[in-house]
Amino acid sequence: MMNAGTEGRAEPYLHFVVGGEHYAAPSACVAGVVPEARLEPVKDAPPHVRGVLVQEGEAVPVVDLSHLLGQALRTVRARPTVVLAQVRCCGEPLRLGLAVDGVGAPLVLSSRDVVPAPSFGAAMPVDFLVGMGRHGEGLVLLMDVERVLTESQLHSAIQLASLGDPQGHGN
Repeated sequence: MMNAGTEGRAEPYLHFVVGGEHYAAPSACVAGVVPEARLEPVKDAPPHVRGVLVQEGEAVPVVDLSHLLGQALRTVRARPTVVLAQVRCCGEPLRLGLAVDGVGAPLVLSSRDVVPAPSFGAAMPVDFLVGMGRHGEGLVLLMDVERVLTESQLHSAIQLASLGDPQGHGN
């Protein structure tokens, strides 16, 4: 997933902000952005699942990136911006929502702009951060959306989404 292109080749990324930090994901993995998304709560959902977003008759599980990034104590907007990402679970395509604070202008990064991800240590298990991109005067953390959740967490999110699906899809 995360190869910022062959030497010199530029790749587009979606730039977004979570808790004041700048992140980016390859545009090829992004299916859309829903500003001010209205999420349906799901009873007994784990803390990393904000709820589901009903989109085109489909219940899309929405993950709270701030929680996964260790920012669970910050103020959470009632209607977050949701980045719709395409991931795979057991070889099948799945749409997954990522709750973010906002979306910035698209980025174009080449392999010259990307460096490996730093080690954050055991206090912050962020295996889905795969590099850093030079962006203007600063850096943006590059995310592999395929690795935001483990396979068991994805299964759990899918099951929870079917519970929050008002039309009973997935039941």
